Amino acid sequence: MDKNLLERSLALVDLPDDGLTVRFYEVLFARYPEVQPMFSRGMRPQAAMLRTAIIAVIDHLEDPQWLESTLGTLGRRHAELGVTGPMYGAVAECMIAAMSEIGGPRWTPEMTAAWTEALTAVASLMMAAYPDEEGTSGAA
Repeated sequence: MDKNLLERSLALVDLPDDGLTVRFYEVLFARYPEVQPMFSRGMRPQAAMLRTAIIAVIDHLEDPQWLESTLGTLGRRHAELGVTGPMYGAVAECMIAAMSEIGGPRWTPEMTAAWTEALTAVASLMMAAYPDEEGTSGAA
């Protein structure tokens, strides 16, 4: 993964007051209204937590143990909430749409590709920790 490109592109779209992640949730709920009931908290705290998580993941891209542990824990929590595999694809789609919208003409296909790769990897690590049918974690 191109950490430098991810950092530069995030700096381009990281608006004040969690504007990127607020816009992400607006896009997500507009495109996938069926997921909105999964969010019981107000959007501002949720957006702030998501922004913090995105920055933490980028900061730890070269630390596979941190990524596996942290994203595994997060994945187990998401599994308990009923988050399904296709929902991760919707999240990636809507995050990249929000980034592209905010970035405007400065947002490039390379940035889209880098974020697609990163968000796919994050989803894979989270889903690897989902319990299997026997109730044990998918990660060994």
